[in-house]
Amino acid sequence: MVDTIVLRINNLHQYPKILEALRKEGEGQYNSVVDSPHNQEVVDFETGEISKDRFLQIKQVHYADTNNTFTSYRNKVLTSSHYYLAYSIRIDRDYVEMNFSIPKYLYGTNIMQFVPHKFEEHPYNNEELDSLEFNAEITYERLITFIDNFMNDWFKDIQISKEDIEINRLDLCFNQYFKSVEDSLKYLDYQKRIKKKYIKKTTKNKVDWGTSIFIQNARYAAKIYHKGSEYASSKGERKHHLTMNKKIGKEHFEVESKYKDGVMVREGLEDTANRILRYEITFKKPFMTYLFKKHLFARDCTGWQQAQKDYKEVNKVVKKIRENRIKGLSIYQLEKKYRNFSPEKRVYHKAYSKILNRSNTFSLAISETARRENESLHACLKDDKGNYEPPKAALFTKELLNEMFKVFLNFKEEFRISSMDKFTDTTKRVIAYNNDVEKYNKKLPKGSKERKARISENYINSILLHLQTHSFDELVQMGVISARTKYNYIKALGKIGLSKNHLAVDSVEIEKSEDFAHYHQILTF
Repeated sequence: MVDTIVLRINNLHQYPKILEALRKEGEGQYNSVVDSPHNQEVVDFETGEISKDRFLQIKQVHYADTNNTFTSYRNKVLTSSHYYLAYSIRIDRDYVEMNFSIPKYLYGTNIMQFVPHKFEEHPYNNEELDSLEFNAEITYERLITFIDNFMNDWFKDIQISKEDIEINRLDLCFNQYFKSVEDSLKYLDYQKRIKKKYIKKTTKNKVDWGTSIFIQNARYAAKIYHKGSEYASSKGERKHHLTMNKKIGKEHFEVESKYKDGVMVREGLEDTANRILRYEITFKKPFMTYLFKKHLFARDCTGWQQAQKDYKEVNKVVKKIRENRIKGLSIYQLEKKYRNFSPEKRVYHKAYSKILNRSNTFSLAISETARRENESLHACLKDDKGNYEPPKAALFTKELLNEMFKVFLNFKEEFRISSMDKFTDTTKRVIAYNNDVEKYNKKLPKGSKERKARISENYINSILLHLQTHSFDELVQMGVISARTKYNYIKALGKIGLSKNHLAVDSVEIEKSEDFAHYHQILTF
């Protein structure tokens, strides 16, 4: 359930042997090529002298417009899984960064997922491994173990403080399986008719390509895409897998399916990928910071809780002042209202805003001082005028990963499509619901305000008729129904156990996986 990770080792000057450990054969390239006095020379990291080194071709690049200089080197190496691991060295910013897909690093493809497999040694019950929720629950421990092993593999003789190991980005993902490529693409077409929650109708941030949906806002990027189309693309895994097979002289990656007497005896990676829709959200540092500040930072601190309340109250006025200034309207009464807030409220407003907007780094360990700063608002206090120094360091915890999984699973659920019941089955649902209402009302005294209303079968059928050809969001956009009517319809369907994403007609039945059971059943590559 984890794919790409960006690991950053900070304070690189403390670990000069890291550069030696990274001296692998590969294809290096510079970030930028511009005129520089050191264009044809090499900088020795440990001494700062210009030297000749075939591997360590680190360039200093000077920008005349800003007078800034940075030194950078990028490289990639082929791993034991026959896939490339990319890394970059930033001398000027004192870190080395490694950007790679964990499943590709382990298996050479992200058709394989970062979950315990039944053919591997693990401490879990095999039945539990089919559960989506169970795999989300155990991901943190497995991720930390993977990072420990990864660092040991690459830098086993170097003592690197866990405070210097930062998770700069983490992608959560899930591969959903279908019976055929036709079903997977048909399901994706239905999903394109769903408006993402919290995204406005007029947003330009939801892009529907032929075989993918891409959603981006200020905090994160999410996508659903047909894995088969991505696998076979010019930059996809298929080309790389065939190249590797040729290079090592055997079929290490089983790209093509194999048949005997017209019957498939082994499904190849390409055919497997064609049956997959992949869900993915990229969590970069700003979004991890937002989740951390919203749910975990100083959560037991009464001062922080009060600051949240004061911020909401004061910020309404501050926001209105800003809007009126832009519109050229009077702000006299608003400024008077702002001045009437108590000094404490204004202090908390300033402090909360500053802390909320300061990005954190998320490391495998933090100092005791940083831990205390993240537990109490007053640990950041510099004076009584609202001047605070927000903590920059935060611990990458299981609680934080759980908040990330909540976002991811909600995103997946938002685009879950259900096949529509036949009208006869829906009638049975309405009858069952009305029977329950009758039983409930009989237990109440006459005239009780808690009595429930029955649902009209004709009302439900009229809703289902709309859904034969269009989603609720499409009906609102077309002006067929209002937004208020949409929510009334969704509420009515919810009472009889139907979701808002019932889009298919009676004749359509799409079998799909909602957990890892099918994944484990077909795992033969």
